[in-house]
Amino acid sequence: MTRDKIFSFTQFRGSIPLFFSQSPYSLKPQVSTWGSFETNAKAFKRHFTDLSARYGDIYCASLIDKHGTEAKIGELYENHAKALNENGGIDGKGKQLGFEWFDFHNVCRGMHFENVSKLMDSLEPFMKSTSWVEITDDEVKRKQTGVLRTNCMDCLDRTNVVQSACARTALESQLSAGSFTIDLQHDPSTSWFNTLWADNGDAISRQYAGTAALKGDFTRTRKRQITGALTDFGLTLTRYYNNIVNDYFAQAVIDYLLGRATDTIFAEFEADMKSSDYFIDVRKVRQQAIERAAGIVIEDDDEDLIHGWTLSVPTSVNQVKTATFEEAVLLLTDKALYFCRLDWGTEKVREFERVQLENIQGIMRGVYVTSTLAQRHLDTEKNVGFIIRYRAESGGELVRRNTRALDAGMPSESQEKEDAKKQQKKDDSGRFLAFKALPPRSSLPSSSNDTQDAPENEVEVVRTVCDEIVRVANQAKKEDAASTGQAGGASEVGKDTELKVDEKDIISVADAKKSTGYLEQFEYSLKKLVWG
Repeated sequence: MTRDKIFSFTQFRGSIPLFFSQSPYSLKPQVSTWGSFETNAKAFKRHFTDLSARYGDIYCASLIDKHGTEAKIGELYENHAKALNENGGIDGKGKQLGFEWFDFHNVCRGMHFENVSKLMDSLEPFMKSTSWVEITDDEVKRKQTGVLRTNCMDCLDRTNVVQSACARTALESQLSAGSFTIDLQHDPSTSWFNTLWADNGDAISRQYAGTAALKGDFTRTRKRQITGALTDFGLTLTRYYNNIVNDYFAQAVIDYLLGRATDTIFAEFEADMKSSDYFIDVRKVRQQAIERAAGIVIEDDDEDLIHGWTLSVPTSVNQVKTATFEEAVLLLTDKALYFCRLDWGTEKVREFERVQLENIQGIMRGVYVTSTLAQRHLDTEKNVGFIIRYRAESGGELVRRNTRALDAGMPSESQEKEDAKKQQKKDDSGRFLAFKALPPRSSLPSSSNDTQDAPENEVEVVRTVCDEIVRVANQAKKEDAASTGQAGGASEVGKDTELKVDEKDIISVADAKKSTGYLEQFEYSLKKLVWG
């Protein structure tokens, strides 16, 4: 047993609990948000429910800018906090989430970081009500009933300044309760406290950003000077380099060695020269996209969804190769195919086209090489796809677009004429949709449940899709023939009308090499030089 008193004060730092990302290629990167409000709200509530279960009451101090690149995500954060409180709170029973948006850079403009005291005035009631922990004679005399959750964009520099101020206030209160007086703000003999927090900030920053923390001179000395600002500028440039070059590989190697990622992350990076968030299980994201698209585009209650796939497609119609490709959803029902282009950021269907099964005229599958820049691009086992040739409905609406307006399905007269001209041209030359297989595995290790029905490789993906479309289309033709009394009632579909799959290269390696331009090769080589 000890007669000493033990005090503790817990704080929480964490990123904004919404789905967003920032490109590493800019000193002031734009914030890109992902997912619908409902998707984010679900994750938002789950985060704070778990946090509250561990710590009690929660008060959020958001330190990001109210103007510029950070304002968008800041407004979303505030809106989700309000929505959570208006819809039952953290626990669904009215427990409110405290929220304070403190524009750190604006309020502390001109290196006046002492203005953080304005935020402390707002936080003081919560800190007093939730208190801290005190243990005396091995007995808990006082409990902390809530935590402050502080964030900026990366939860390093601004967060460290505010958390050190909160810790200083808590320590002064703890010692005051024990009849001790300490001045951590002005007494030179207490500089150890500032050094402790500055070292803490540097340690976290080095792990996360590869450099010491910014604004460290203020944390150490409670003064902001021009030399500190110049030091921060040098650290910012170092972080910029680390973000672009070092971070992706360091994290990739760590997760690969820990078994949290597969070796495909390296091959995928070499192919695209682009760092992606490989820790997201894309299989789940794609499955959700299929379900959402099906719920939007299939209107007939009697129409059954048989299968859905996400595939890579040219960004322009009636093309097999464009400058860029995008992921799209292909749905197969017992009556039609639905080709859906998505806005992945908002989880909306941007546009879709419905193709009646009886209008499918042919399917061709084979090698589909769209680039020759990396070894992965040349692998004929991984670069495969298929083309669906079909007849468009005469006089029907070709593509239905989501304009976010009530008259989305009612184009103007001029638009109708323009679409009619385009349709006539496409009908004259024949219409087709081109699809390229995506890797069936994500970069995350698969569980036993994931591997039961999933295709093993891209070749199997294409074979599965084509065979399923042929099977369902021929079945639909057979049933249609039976219902109309053709072909002897319920007899088999005639050989001349039976849909089959032709095996033929869509773009061979040789053809792809001919179409790969010098500029495209130079751009890839330059990226490889930088990353290498």
